[in-house]
Amino acid sequence: MSPSARNCLLLVEDDELVRMTVALMLEDDGFGVVEASSAHEALCLIRDGLEAAVLVTDVDLGSGPSGVQLADDLRALQPGIGIVFITGRPASIGIRVGKPNEAVLAKPFQSKDLSRLVRSVTAD
Repeated sequence: MSPSARNCLLLVEDDELVRMTVALMLEDDGFGVVEASSAHEALCLIRDGLEAAVLVTDVDLGSGPSGVQLADDLRALQPGIGIVFITGRPASIGIRVGKPNEAVLAKPFQSKDLSRLVRSVTAD
């Protein structure tokens, strides 16, 4: 069963353990989560028809495009998507603060903080 677009989140994190933990946090708070381990995989999901309300992405995704580049690419395909960047180095993304429907959350974080930010970037 696929989550509805209204509460579907696309979670992109290259570290499998972190991705699994964050997915469980979000699912426990009632969100439907589709996971991807890279920007390339995430873009393939979107191009194959996934309509996510929110992208939750690490900034550093290892090799390939960064989470910032992924966010820009997804905004071109789905302009209304909300974006939450999760990062261990929040200073590296400070220049994006203030963009509409975007938020930054420093690792480590609590589930309640992540859920609050996800809700804050959802356009309704």
